[in-house]
Amino acid sequence: MGRKRLSSEPNKKRLERSKSSADFRSKRFGIYILGAGFSQPAGLPLASDLWREIMRRGLELTGRASFFRDDLETYIEYRKNTDGIDISKDNVNFEEFLAFLDIEHYLGLRGSDTWSIHGNEAQVVVKTLIGEILSEKMPSDDKIPEIYLQFANILRPNDIVLTFNYDILLERALELAGVPYRLFSDRHEEDPERPGRLQIESRDEVVVFKLHGSIDWFDRSDYAWLEEERIRNGYGLRTPDLIFQRPEDFGTVPLLDGPHNPEDPLHHIYRVRDIKRLYKKRILFHATPSLLNPSSIKILYSKMMSDFWWGLGRVGVLNFSMAVIGFSLPSQDEYARQVIYRLVQNYQSTYWGNTTMMHRKTRLVLIDFPKSVEEKQEYRRKYRFVNWDRAVTYFNGFDEKAIKLLRPPKH
Repeated sequence: MGRKRLSSEPNKKRLERSKSSADFRSKRFGIYILGAGFSQPAGLPLASDLWREIMRRGLELTGRASFFRDDLETYIEYRKNTDGIDISKDNVNFEEFLAFLDIEHYLGLRGSDTWSIHGNEAQVVVKTLIGEILSEKMPSDDKIPEIYLQFANILRPNDIVLTFNYDILLERALELAGVPYRLFSDRHEEDPERPGRLQIESRDEVVVFKLHGSIDWFDRSDYAWLEEERIRNGYGLRTPDLIFQRPEDFGTVPLLDGPHNPEDPLHHIYRVRDIKRLYKKRILFHATPSLLNPSSIKILYSKMMSDFWWGLGRVGVLNFSMAVIGFSLPSQDEYARQVIYRLVQNYQSTYWGNTTMMHRKTRLVLIDFPKSVEEKQEYRRKYRFVNWDRAVTYFNGFDEKAIKLLRPPKH
């Protein structure tokens, strides 16, 4: 797409990240962690509802897509033969089934029958159905609930939003509210004193990290390789591809905006703006969204998002606010518990009560929707590492009252 490739050198990326972290931490910021409960008020499904719909659609598929049904039966047989457990399709643990598929693909147990870099057939079916279902459930811009625009307006430049959600609700809300944002770690510009090299560009933006990928992200690396082969062999017609042959058809644009190191894991990731139109094309096996399936071992495939985690566990003296919205530490995201533990510990123990630049940290805000006393107790048990004297909980879900809790105090 005419993007200039800039030179790199050993450890350059790490040095740039270090510089970026120092620059970033020189500005005041808040941290917001979003789970599925954040998107539920807009009509998007929670994990259990999503799995039920994936199962319904997946079991109806035929042809190559019937691998989904075959692999599900293989998993049921595996559990019976290894654990002595009889389970049916209706009570399969979604995350454990996908972990079974992840191990098979990651280790290449099928050898030359391994389907693609995106996974074997059943994994690709699940990813595509996730995209299909969530794109259908996404409200149109004029029907996005007002609370999401209010949330977008709460965010300030340099705030970090860590979202585990695949949907594009937050991005659309930010755009409607006119709040500048980016979906990658650092924005770069060419160094005028060292041509061909990069330096950090300072811009007032909210930073959104989609930790599990997104239904509108697609990897161009296979297409780029085929195009290079086509040109090298002197073929005239462009390589057939649903998305990348004619990127203007669906508003396909690079995820990374501006110059960047071509070794960046997101270098080949593109966003499709007209996502509803794309998924109506029935894209299965023609285009696969770049997301991590909800497997209990999804971290095996997290290289693409590795930059998002860089330095997050470090103390930020200018981190003045923090909130966790609709993320109840599900068992399939055990690694996230370690990350959130580290962030919460840093936030609630370091520089607490100190005044810096005329500001003080506000209490950690935890918003969720446990429906019973037992569920509230379970939520607190999972977050037992929280200092509750330095936190406030709101257990009626993400609504107008939750927005009021999140508004930063005026100074």
